[in-house]
Amino acid sequence: MKKLIKIILTVILFAAACCYEYILPLDVSEAAVPVRGQLEIKMLDVGHGDAVLLRTRASTILVDTGDYKHDEQLVARLKKLGIKRLDALILTHHHLDHIGGSLKILQNFQVEQLYDNGFANPQSEISKELTSRYRSGKLSRKILKDGQKVTLTEGLSLQVLAPLPQNSFSEKDLNNNSLVFKLQYGDFSMLFTGDIEAKAEHDLVKRYGKGLHSTVLKVAHHGSGTSSTYNFLTSVQPQLALISCGEQEKYNHPNKKILGTFSYLQIPVKVTSWQGEITLTTIGKGFEISTEK
Repeated sequence: MKKLIKIILTVILFAAACCYEYILPLDVSEAAVPVRGQLEIKMLDVGHGDAVLLRTRASTILVDTGDYKHDEQLVARLKKLGIKRLDALILTHHHLDHIGGSLKILQNFQVEQLYDNGFANPQSEISKELTSRYRSGKLSRKILKDGQKVTLTEGLSLQVLAPLPQNSFSEKDLNNNSLVFKLQYGDFSMLFTGDIEAKAEHDLVKRYGKGLHSTVLKVAHHGSGTSSTYNFLTSVQPQLALISCGEQEKYNHPNKKILGTFSYLQIPVKVTSWQGEITLTTIGKGFEISTEK
């Protein structure tokens, strides 16, 4: 009997060792930080909304937090990636599909600095709560405007392009007052556009022209027909366009006409509702891309 028990225990330990060798590399790779000199950009799959994670070996930044309907999913994904703190949380504007997960993020992670455009959303309780935390000193906040440059970590910086000074948009026009910024990492650049629409794109082209040129474009307004105008895209001239939107959602994003414009201009497009989470890595020159699906 003792011999039989010994054999059974040996088999169990052997099986456990085999499973350990198989599972461990997957878990470690999920939580591993980028190698030295590398920037990792993850467009997280948060349904209808935006949430983009930027990571270098020294710094972790989150741009937008998706809708509150997916906040638990967002937190779980970040924890699985080994994230424990954020050096910066950047909110492009205060619509729910961009700030909805922010309170849950603040509950679960230490956030060193929050950046936004300074336009609150009086119809959003989450926006009101964020404003309350700014004013009470519980949250360190900096308002970004056109012309500012933010160095997030060595080699990684943001050039703020909008909101433009004295623009024609009212404070209620949250989409067109979105933060627009150009991320720069070596020769690699990525243009973040929030939910700007055609009028704001026109103003940016008029002000910056070819200065908008970027390696990758985060497509505005989830690929909606309100945005991605021809003149704007020809100014940006991206090698790749990324769209974050929900699968079979009521908004029918991405818009077929807009996809036609990208196709005509021979700009490849990746969409979270089609490919799931999208990961891009660069060492400051060129880039590699992988998708979940």
